[in-house]
Amino acid sequence: MTMIIRELRQKQTKLSADMRALLDAAQNESRDLTAEELGQFTKMEADYAALGESIAREERQAAREAALAGTASGGNPAVERGLGGAKRTAAAPNDTDEYRSAMLAYMVNGSISPGLILDGGEKRDILGVSLTGIGATGAVLAPVALERSLINEITAQNAIRQLADVRSSVSDVDIPYVNTHTTAYLVGEGVAVTASTPAFAKHNMKAYKVGALSYITHEALQDMFIDMEAWVRDDFAAAFASLEETHFLTGTGGSSQPSGVITGASSAVTTGSSTAISGDELISLIYAVDAKYRQNGSFVMKDSTVALLRKLKDGQGQYMWQPSLVAGQPDRLYGYPIYTSSKMDEATAGKKSVLFGDFKKFRILDRRGLYFQRLNEIAATTGQVGFLAFRRYDSKLLVSDAIKYITQKS
Repeated sequence: MTMIIRELRQKQTKLSADMRALLDAAQNESRDLTAEELGQFTKMEADYAALGESIAREERQAAREAALAGTASGGNPAVERGLGGAKRTAAAPNDTDEYRSAMLAYMVNGSISPGLILDGGEKRDILGVSLTGIGATGAVLAPVALERSLINEITAQNAIRQLADVRSSVSDVDIPYVNTHTTAYLVGEGVAVTASTPAFAKHNMKAYKVGALSYITHEALQDMFIDMEAWVRDDFAAAFASLEETHFLTGTGGSSQPSGVITGASSAVTTGSSTAISGDELISLIYAVDAKYRQNGSFVMKDSTVALLRKLKDGQGQYMWQPSLVAGQPDRLYGYPIYTSSKMDEATAGKKSVLFGDFKKFRILDRRGLYFQRLNEIAATTGQVGFLAFRRYDSKLLVSDAIKYITQKS
């Protein structure tokens, strides 16, 4: 925990104690808060929320700095695997200083070194786009260090990727699962055991190709006004993280895009209000998830929904929200961690506002590496160079009962 985060959390702790003292004083005297006390309490609530936002910003920055230093935890498995699926080693062609220098030269001045790895090694069609033949797209494989830092940055911005079971593969994958389990029976003496046959099914995971195109002026490239690696990491990570989180939440699946959590889950609770959520409704959501998934449960919701739920109190006037006192750890509600996503629905009429369950049953499958292509002609008349980045992934909720959601009253 950094000194700044520690100090911010200490301020939060003091504010929480001060708010509790105000509430206890009024409760001990069997009265409501006075107008002056209510004003103090409201201001302390606002200050507490502002401190929480500052802590979140500091923690995101700390995660970025750790990723740049090569110390970020929980790395993406796809980054640790080569094109053939084997674990990368220091001798991997794109994991050397020479390859990194060649890649930067390509990005800055367009020079193709013989050592650069071009796209086109896979001999199959991906959603109708042929990748056969060396240099089929003209794109260049990113160095391992750049790919790792970009994936870490995407993960820092993407709550679902942080929670999910992330794997890697070099081909489509059939994931088997038990659709109907074996049944046990009481057996009398000398009586045959009743047979039951488990039924198996499978999910097929594909590779959906996503791309992002950005421009840099000739002057910026020539004068090196930008740190090329930092720009690639930050700019493209933000673009990919935003699209990914949309897919991971509401992707429709099928032939067009990955399948999202909400697409595979089911509604457990419909609220009595179109714009509010009660404590009882949250409890119903929690217990709608089977115990074997509930024990690893987490909440996911939008920031505006968090603002609603922070105000919930129990019968003794205690806030049910439990602020985290440990850097890097989420706040809790009813003992379960809470994560936020800007891609979740608002708590408004008919919307799916809160997710709860075991997100390790949501599988993300990353494919191959990260590729870049320099486009010299696309914006030549405006004095710019285009840079195209693309990667591929798929996602599915493997167990529909593992995650449930709240639907707001229509």
